[in-house]
Amino acid sequence: MEKLKNIEFLRAIGCISIVLMHFLGYLSSKFPLAWNCNYLLTGHNLANGNKAVDLFFILSGLFFALKIAPAPKMPSLFDFVKKKVLRLWPVLIWCIFLYFIISFTGAVKFSLLSNIITFLALNGNGIALSSSNINIFWYVSAMLWVLILYFYLLKHFDKKIVNLTIALLIYFSYVFLLHAFNGYICNHLKTFCYVFNVGILRALGGIGVGYFIGEWYKKNANTIKNIKLSVKNTIIVTILECGCLFFIIKNLIFHKLRFHNQIIFIIFFAAIIILFLINKGLISKALNNDFNVFLGKYTYSIYMTHYIIIDVLAGTVWQNRMEFVFAHPALNITAGLSAILFLGVLTYHCVEKPVSDYVLKKQAAKS
Repeated sequence: MEKLKNIEFLRAIGCISIVLMHFLGYLSSKFPLAWNCNYLLTGHNLANGNKAVDLFFILSGLFFALKIAPAPKMPSLFDFVKKKVLRLWPVLIWCIFLYFIISFTGAVKFSLLSNIITFLALNGNGIALSSSNINIFWYVSAMLWVLILYFYLLKHFDKKIVNLTIALLIYFSYVFLLHAFNGYICNHLKTFCYVFNVGILRALGGIGVGYFIGEWYKKNANTIKNIKLSVKNTIIVTILECGCLFFIIKNLIFHKLRFHNQIIFIIFFAAIIILFLINKGLISKALNNDFNVFLGKYTYSIYMTHYIIIDVLAGTVWQNRMEFVFAHPALNITAGLSAILFLGVLTYHCVEKPVSDYVLKKQAAKS
């Protein structure tokens, strides 16, 4: 499959917004309001950063649809799950190991039972009742279970029936979420009526949206590539790209406004993905470069490891040297974010990539 380079930019933006929300959001929630006076960005301004997870769900559905083979050629369910586990679990194991080692310093507490539940991918589907050390793995857990469901349906049932089922799941998932939270889409641990878990509902909706975008693109990719736009139409598409991208970046990172109906995020996420797939505007073409592929490859490792740095800082510097951190906000932010970036890049090169290369090498040897 051709690399969608500009889509990797969206993945990077999503990762940045989540890291900033957790990093600065922790500071703003744990210290007095006076603390925030020294910071240009606070957790309040980044309150919508968690919506980037819904962008990740849509992207997961997109790539699922683009990579999945027709039903007769689909691999077994076991092989599908095995491939996902080999791709995603090495970094999880590394994170659990780091928390275990760091716990001996007293900076963090290691929760064995919660981490076992996380390892079994049960912390994103309603079974887990509390957060674990690697709480952010809930996204991967919910994503995996929904992908397994959609894979099974596509493998064993007529595609028209499956598409109708997924469409209904999208609709009812978002309707339930919006009404349960008065227009907001949040709180992955919450489960209603002992059945409807918020994390799973977000995954059902987001992955379903991405699936339909991917199906549409697969059918029309050649036609789209051959379309030649006039200067006027190129300008119109570029304006649409600018508008969608501005809305997403502004409201994920730089703006504190909370919409009363956050389905607007899903609409703009879907719109920018479609525009970038079409790749006819000046913005999508400019972002369709190898540098964004370079950025995108680090996002999973950074996402998985960033809270380790936050927890370590919370248990050491932020707890024991409050006066210093209060007096040097720029240094605190720069050093903390640099540490997050360093650990994420290190994890990619020392864990994620070596394991991925080994798996690919073994698969190539078998074939």
